[in-house]
Amino acid sequence: MLRKYYIQLITLIALFSYTVNVKAQEHILMPTAGQRVYVPITAKSVKGKMKVSNIGRTTIQNIDYTLSLNGRELESKHYVFPQALGHNDDAVVEVDVPPYTELGEDELVFTITKVNGGRNGATISYANLPRITVTKVPKRRIAVEEYTAMWCRYCPTGIALMENLSHTFGDDFVGIAVHTGDPLDCWDYYSKAKGVHLPTVDMNRSHRLGYVLAVDEFKAEQEAGADMDLEVSAVWDESKNNITVTPVVTFRVNRDEAPYGFAYVLTEDGMTDSRWVQNNAYSGSHGDRGVTKEFDEIIDSPGEIHNLKNNFVAIAAEGVNVPVTGHVKAPIKADTPLSHSFVFKDINSKKVIQKKENLRVCVLLINTITGKIENAAKCTISEFNTTGISSVSDSTRSEVVVGRYTLDGRRITTPQRGINIVRYSDGRVSKEVVTK
Repeated sequence: MLRKYYIQLITLIALFSYTVNVKAQEHILMPTAGQRVYVPITAKSVKGKMKVSNIGRTTIQNIDYTLSLNGRELESKHYVFPQALGHNDDAVVEVDVPPYTELGEDELVFTITKVNGGRNGATISYANLPRITVTKVPKRRIAVEEYTAMWCRYCPTGIALMENLSHTFGDDFVGIAVHTGDPLDCWDYYSKAKGVHLPTVDMNRSHRLGYVLAVDEFKAEQEAGADMDLEVSAVWDESKNNITVTPVVTFRVNRDEAPYGFAYVLTEDGMTDSRWVQNNAYSGSHGDRGVTKEFDEIIDSPGEIHNLKNNFVAIAAEGVNVPVTGHVKAPIKADTPLSHSFVFKDINSKKVIQKKENLRVCVLLINTITGKIENAAKCTISEFNTTGISSVSDSTRSEVVVGRYTLDGRRITTPQRGINIVRYSDGRVSKEVVTK
C-alpha cells in the first residue's frame, strides 16, 4: 500500500514538473543575427534591425531585451510588437543603436530577457548585432544587369522589371541592359553574357530577380548598406570622341585589405528603330494584370512590339568580367577620397549610338573575392571645359569645403593645377578642374 502511495506521489510530482516546464517553454522567442548597422559618430542613435522567430506555442505580445558590448550592458528596453506574433511567425525588432566613441567596427549582443513578462524559454536567447561607427553613412546605389534580346519572347518581363525599378528608385537604380544576338548586341559583355539563360536579371551579382516586381528585394539590398561612398563624373573631349570618367570612392571604415576592382559601362536610353521587333509572349495575358503598370503596358502590346524604346542599353564596357584593379590599395584610410580616371575611346566608332545626349556612364565597384558589386554610380556626360562636375544625383549646394585632395589621395590645403577632389561639410565629394 505504502509502495503504491509513493508511486502515485512520484507520478504527480513528475506530471506537475512536466506541466510547469511545458508552460515555461511555451514562450520561446529566438533572435537571429542582426543586420549590419552604420551609426554616425555624431548621432544619438539609429535604428538597427533584429529578426526574431516565435517557435513556441503561445502568442507573443512584447519582450524585454538588453544591448551589451563586451559584457557591459548599454541599455535595457521593453518592446511591444505592432502585431502579436503567433506560432512560427517572424518579426523585425527595431533597436536603438548608439555610436561607439571612435570610428570602427564591433559587435553588440542583443539578448531577449523576457517574453510577455516571463522567462524566455529559448535555448539561445541572444544574437550579435554588427555596428559600424562612421563619420557619415555611405550612400548605396544598386546595380541591376538585365540580359535580354529582341528575339526572346519572354524577355519583356525583364524590360518591365527594369522600368519599374527605374521609376520607383530613380538615381539609386543603376540599370544596364545587356542585349545578345540582336541589333543592340554589346560585344564588350560577350564573355559575361555567354551561356546566360534569357531572360536573366541580376542585382549586384548576388541576387537573381524574378518576374516583374522586385521592390522589396531592392529595398532590402539598399538597407544592407555599404562601407564606401561612390561618385562618378564624366566629360567629353573637345572633339566629342572620347569620354574621361572619374570615379571617386571614399571608404567610411579603415581596411587592411583592398580586394576591389572597377567596371565601367557606357549606356544609352531611348533607343528605338521601326525595323526592330521585340517578341512578346505576354500579349493579352490578362491574368497577370495589375502587378505593375509597366507590365500592364507589355500585356496591352501585341505579340510583336514595334518602336519600343530600349533604355539602359549597354554600348561599351571595360572590366565587367575581370574588374580593373590597382586603383584602391591597402591599407585603406577612412574618409580619404580615392580617385582615378578611365577613358572610353573612339566613341564615334560605335555606330549603334543614336543620340550622344542620351548616353550615361555607370561605374561598378566589385569585390574581387566574392564577385559581388558593393556599390555603383551613374552620371551624365558633361561638355568639354566644364568644371565642378558632379554625379547625376547631385544638386546645387552651399556647404563649405572641409578637405581637398589630389587624384592619388594626397591632402592639399589650397587648389592645385589639375584635377582636385573636393569634400564638403555634408559629405558630398566632387571633382574640380583647376587650370591656374
